[in-house]
Amino acid sequence: MLTKTIENILTILALTVFADKRVFSNEIDSFVNSARNLESLSNPETDITPAKLLDWFEGHREALKGRMDQRATFEDWLNPILDDLTDHPDRHAMFNRMIEISKSDGEVHVSEKALMVLAAKRWNIRLAA
Repeated sequence: MLTKTIENILTILALTVFADKRVFSNEIDSFVNSARNLESLSNPETDITPAKLLDWFEGHREALKGRMDQRATFEDWLNPILDDLTDHPDRHAMFNRMIEISKSDGEVHVSEKALMVLAAKRWNIRLAA
């Protein structure tokens, strides 16, 4: 069983994959690699293998895509998740992983940018001009 914090981290990374409404295999690979490379998820106590990450991703795919389709309430749902990670020591690394996932299909879509702006705002991360 994953902790709430780990669920929130995986949710944010997965939302980055779904933001542009297209899911490519290289984005899923980037999701798995990004999650595995976060210090808070790569310790032996969590034992999060690539297979477990893929299972988590597939098991949450439809629910997360459905949340994103609910534009009127999406931010109300997302903000508490982002707020739970505001003081997380890996938040800058998570943000960098969001960028990597966004770039993995060769294009950073406006929806991916919007998600990153929301995260940066909630996590007090300055965006480059």
